[in-house]
Amino acid sequence: MKAHQLKPIVRGLAIAALVTIGFGVAATKSASADTTKAIPDISEWQGQLTATQVQSMKNNVSFVINRRQYGSDYVDKYAANNTSLYVKYGVPFGEYAYAQFVSASDAKQEAKDFYNRSNKNAAFYVLDFEVNTVTSGTTNAAVKAWYEEMRSLTNKKLIFYSYQSFATTYANTARQSFDAQWIANYSYTPTISYSLWQYTDAYYMSALNQYIDNSKAVVSVHPISWWTAASSATTDTSTSTNMSTNTSTNTNTSTTTTTTPTAYSKYKVGQHGYLHKAATTYYGTNTTIPSSAKQKFYKITAVKSVTSGNSSQAVYLSGLNQWVLAQDITGYWYGQHGSFNLTSNLNIYSDAGLKTKTGSKYTKGSQIKGKVVKNGSVYRIKTSKGYVSGNVKYATPAYIESLPSSKTVTTTKKIYSYSKSSLSKTYRRSAIAKGTKVSVTKVGKRSTGSRYLVTANGQYITANKSYVTN
Repeated sequence: MKAHQLKPIVRGLAIAALVTIGFGVAATKSASADTTKAIPDISEWQGQLTATQVQSMKNNVSFVINRRQYGSDYVDKYAANNTSLYVKYGVPFGEYAYAQFVSASDAKQEAKDFYNRSNKNAAFYVLDFEVNTVTSGTTNAAVKAWYEEMRSLTNKKLIFYSYQSFATTYANTARQSFDAQWIANYSYTPTISYSLWQYTDAYYMSALNQYIDNSKAVVSVHPISWWTAASSATTDTSTSTNMSTNTSTNTNTSTTTTTTPTAYSKYKVGQHGYLHKAATTYYGTNTTIPSSAKQKFYKITAVKSVTSGNSSQAVYLSGLNQWVLAQDITGYWYGQHGSFNLTSNLNIYSDAGLKTKTGSKYTKGSQIKGKVVKNGSVYRIKTSKGYVSGNVKYATPAYIESLPSSKTVTTTKKIYSYSKSSLSKTYRRSAIAKGTKVSVTKVGKRSTGSRYLVTANGQYITANKSYVTN
C-alpha cells in the first residue's frame, strides 16, 4: 500500500505487513491460502481503468482493493471511475485509505472523509497505516479513533493494514479491534498472524498489461465469501464453517443446521478471563492451545462477535496474544471497584469457596459494596454479609471507571458538587438538577475502589451509575 502521492510507483498498497490479529492465523502449515485467483490492490498509478479491462479482470480476481484517498487532502483521481466499473460489471471490491493523520481528532476526520467519499457498494474498508505522521498524542490513540469513527458510520468489516514491525511498534493495541488484518511481505511467509498476505509487488496481470501488487487469502481463516459479502462484520458465520474445529454447523445430513450459541458471550474489554483446561484450539486457527497456557488468567483487550461452537463472541487475551471463544473462558472481576450492580440474584455464602450458604440473598438490580478477593483459580466479592461470585455475568461495576470519550456525563437524579473528593456534606457546594450534562476531566479512584469525577470547573461529583450516566 505504499502509494506515494507525488511519485508514481507500480503498486497501490504498501510493501509491508498487514497483520491479522482480528481473526488471523500465524504462519503454519494449516493456514492454507487461496492461490487460484488474484487479489490486486489498485490505485491511480494503475491508471483509469476501462470497461474492457474490468470485464477482463472479472474472471481472474477474487476481489479488488481500491485506494480512495491519501489522507483527507488528496482523493485518488480514478477511484470513482474504477469503483463504479467494479459495481457495473460485478467485481467484488473493498476500499482503502492511506493514513496521514497527525492526531486522534485528525484521524476521525480522515475516517469521515473516507467514508463519505467511498462507494457504498464496497464490501469492506481498510486503514493503510504504515507511516508515522502523528505529532499529537499517541499512534495507538489515533488508530483507535479512526476505527471508532468508522465503526460509528458503518457495520461493514474494517481491516487494518501495516507491515509487521510498524504494526507492533505503533498500533499494537489499537489494531486488535479490527475485523481482520493483512500483511505484506515479499521475502517470506509472514511470521505473525494474518488473514490476507500481500506476497508480491510483481504479479503480472494481463488484463491491465502491467505488474501489480497481489495477495493471497488464508481461506482457513476467512474464506473468499467473507471478504466479498458486504454484510456486517459482527456475524462471522463464514469463518466458523470453514474451520476443522469450533464449528457450529452440522454437515452430517443433507441439510445444514446451526446450533444456537449458549455460552456467556457478553465479555467486555478490561475484564479478566480464566482459560479453561478443556479449551482446545485458538479461535481462527487450527492451532492447539498448549497445556502451559491453560488454567491461567488473562486480561481481555478486544472482543468480536462471531457464531462458532457454543459462542457468539471471541475474546483476545493479552499475554497469550490469541483469540479464544467465549465458551473457553470464565470472566471474573479483577482489581477493586468499590460497589457492584447485580444483574442476577446471588446467594450469599459464609466462605470464599461458596460451599456454605448463609440463607440470605442479594437480589437482581440491587447495589452491593464489596472487595474482590481471590480464592484459588477464581475471584469472589467479599461483602459485609459474606461472599458472592465474582463472575462478570452476575454483576457490573457500580461506578463509571474510565473517562467517557465525550468527556461529559448526564445526571439521572439530583446531585451535588463538592470542593473535596471525599464528597462529604461539609464540602458540598451546589445542586445539579436531574438531566444536566456535566463536563468532566478525570475519573478518580479511592483506596476502597469507589470512583469520583472531577468536573471541568474543578469541583467533584459522584461517579455512581445510579446518579450519572455516560
